[in-house]
Parts: sequence; structure tokens; C-alpha cells
Amino acid sequence: MKILKYQTAYLKDCLSMFKTNTPTFFAKNEIFLFQRYLLEKNIHYYVLLEKNILIASGGYGINKKQKTIDLTWGMVNSKYHKKGFGTKLLNYRIKKILADFPKTNITLNTSQKTFKFYEKFDFKLEKITKNYYYNGLHKYDMKKSVS
Repeated sequence: MKILKYQTAYLKDCLSMFKTNTPTFFAKNEIFLFQRYLLEKNIHYYVLLEKNILIASGGYGINKKQKTIDLTWGMVNSKYHKKGFGTKLLNYRIKKILADFPKTNITLNTSQKTFKFYEKFDFKLEKITKNYYYNGLHKYDMKKSVS
């Protein structure tokens, strides 16, 4: 297993992986937002490869307005759920954030389907917005306090 900085060569595989998680974890129309994000320059985004197969991806962004680091677009190909890849990639991102931004809180938004995963890493639920992504898929805002 290896974790590498995202390059546009991974775009097709990332979009395919996104589709394996739609509509269970993402709204169908979010693929356009994800693709636009992946085409931005200077993003902090990473891919996890196992035997040169893209299994997971995720990143983070600097939120200057809120003075936080926001986890972005974390996902695992649905064929590889519950095998520890999400944990490995999340730990990698948290370690990187803490090294570069040691006293900055980490935030994320997820859904009712995955918030329990993040609770295991000391993320605390701050707000729920019903039907935010689509009818039946709610937004859970979470924060990990590090200071």
C-alpha cells in the first residue's frame, strides 16, 4: 500500500471510484463538483494505491475564514469498504495536517451514513442539516479540536 500526492493522471480512476459511492454516500450531481475540485491547482489531495489499484482518495483545504483545516472528498472504492483503507488514509491526512498546522482544528462534513466512522477519531458532531445533499441524505458537520 502507498499513499501519493494526487496527479491528474488519477482523474479517471477517482471519478470511477466516486461513482461506486453514488447515491449511497454522494449525490449524483456532486461528481461535477468533485471533478472541478480535482482539476484545481495546488490542492492537498492524496490517493491510496494497493498493487497499483486506486482504492481511496481524500484531501484537505485551508479555511482561512474559519481558521480551520477542512477535510475534503474522502472516499474508498465501495468494493474495498470496511477493509481499513479509509482509516489508513484518514490517519495519513490527520498526521500531515498536525505536522503542518499543529494548533488548527480540523473540520469536515459527512452524512449520517459515515459520521460514526469519524467519531472514532475524536471528531465531534456540531450540526445536522436534514436533506442537505438530497432527500434522505443529511449533512453532519463535525470538528476535531487539536488546540
